[in-house]
Amino acid sequence: MKTEQADAPTPSWRWLLRGQGRRLGLAVAMAVLAAAVELLPFFLLAQAVNRVVQGGPGVGADLFTLAGWMAAALLGKYLLYTLAYYLSHVAAYRVLLNTRRALVRHLSWAPLPWLSRLSSGELKQRVIQDVERMEQFIAHHSVECVAALLSPIWVFIALCLLDWRLALCALLPVPLALLAQAWMMRGLGERLAQYAGAVDDLDGATLEFLRSAPLMKAFRQDARSFKRMREALVHYRQLIGRMIGMTVPGWSVFVVLLGANVAVLFPVGLWLYGAGQLTQAELVLVLILGTGMLRPLLRVARLNSQVQEIMGGVRRFAPLLVWPQPAGARDQALNPPLEVMFEGVSFSYDRQPVLQHIDLHLPGGQMTALVGPSGSGKSTLAWLLGGLLDAESGQVRVNGEPLSALSEAARAATVGVVSQDAFIFQGTLLDNLRIGRPDATLEQIDSALRVAQAEDFVRTLPMGLNTPMDERGVRLSGGERQRIGLARALLAQTPILVLDEATAFADSRTERRFYQALRATWPDKTLLVIAHRLTSICDAEQIVLLERGVIQASGTHAQLLARSGTYATQWQHQFDSEDWTIRDGSTQHARVD
Repeated sequence: MKTEQADAPTPSWRWLLRGQGRRLGLAVAMAVLAAAVELLPFFLLAQAVNRVVQGGPGVGADLFTLAGWMAAALLGKYLLYTLAYYLSHVAAYRVLLNTRRALVRHLSWAPLPWLSRLSSGELKQRVIQDVERMEQFIAHHSVECVAALLSPIWVFIALCLLDWRLALCALLPVPLALLAQAWMMRGLGERLAQYAGAVDDLDGATLEFLRSAPLMKAFRQDARSFKRMREALVHYRQLIGRMIGMTVPGWSVFVVLLGANVAVLFPVGLWLYGAGQLTQAELVLVLILGTGMLRPLLRVARLNSQVQEIMGGVRRFAPLLVWPQPAGARDQALNPPLEVMFEGVSFSYDRQPVLQHIDLHLPGGQMTALVGPSGSGKSTLAWLLGGLLDAESGQVRVNGEPLSALSEAARAATVGVVSQDAFIFQGTLLDNLRIGRPDATLEQIDSALRVAQAEDFVRTLPMGLNTPMDERGVRLSGGERQRIGLARALLAQTPILVLDEATAFADSRTERRFYQALRATWPDKTLLVIAHRLTSICDAEQIVLLERGVIQASGTHAQLLARSGTYATQWQHQFDSEDWTIRDGSTQHARVD
């Protein structure tokens, strides 16, 4: 299975702008007309100067007429720009909507190992910030860039109509300015990539620092004591300093050269005027248009660096768009009881084998528990059944049908997964419980809460099921979050339920009551359980001992105690560590039933 997408092709602008090309094209056409209309007031000003110089009767009326045309030209320019920006903004926000929808959709298809490599800061950068940069380019830069590129062209044409020699003089600084820009832009792509990486690191470090703030405060630590945060800030500051040092000299030369054509236009224009080849009005128009002719290229230069940054963002979120939709064709969930078969299943992380040729049968309507040391592949096996990972070789079958043949909706309706860290979404507790089943009744919710051993503490909440929760569930303890996660999964009523240390924060009595209530309420449910306490799974019909990705033994609790020395040792060590009391300064074992 591929887990790396570093060489993912960058989406084309045609794909990104799909459905919005006509609207954006109309916006660009409006910008072209606006750039042309923008020159009219200058020609009208030259006409006004020429009329004043000529003198004679009717000067006031002529100037009033020219002023009216100038006002109309300015109004037309602003109207055209308003329409252009309106159309480009509509196109931009629809592109952002379509792109974010595509990203979220493909994120749900991305393999878990690849997705887990991205920190929360990196995901935020790609889905929010990198996509948001496209809005700036489409909504603003598309119009501004067209105007900035066409304005010098229109001015050059106008100068050619007045005197082609002055038009050429106005372009004299351009070659040197382009050389200065090329000097400034050297290595820009690499610097922007480094900048994006530094921003990712700083975002991740900041989020981690904010989340650990209570712990830092408890140990009387501040931001200076947080090594990752300090290193990220220092690296960011050093990188910005290097970028400024490499960019500012070239940019300064570029800016000076774009305004330097006045040093040529002014003396040449005076010479032509003295020679009688240029009128006063034409000289004024040449100086007004010519000296500002190249200024719009400053915006083009700024846009060039911003486009580089935008394309860098597109390249960063491109890997999220390459994961195809799973090809499962069956849209209906399977009916219980369901048996599961792992047939020669193998899996690796970064070419390191985690599971090796696993053959395992999970009988329908029974509880199978996975035990073994950390890193033995228990969670990986559970995630394969949950559809969160795809086997490199072999197959996972449910009632003889490959799990991969199920559509995403059918798989979610067939297999439920509850992990140790139950995520609580922002909203009410009721909203969180109904995520997997929006139409659940209050009676069904009460039943799920009762089985999950969450009924009592929910009653103590100030607003009961309508109590607001934040996205991290900080209003709840770790054990309470786990019980809400269990109730949410039970409410979905999937025939197969995978519990990956889903009761790790519960005490042994609560854990035992949960399993008893679960099996009594849903006797046909097929369970795959990973538990850190062996006492909670000793009643399972099948216990599987995994070591280094291989099944070492399987059977009931009693059978494994007799057959497997490893299991017996784990049982004894856990019994020794959990069942003891302190009496008169001496430690004694005390069995707790």
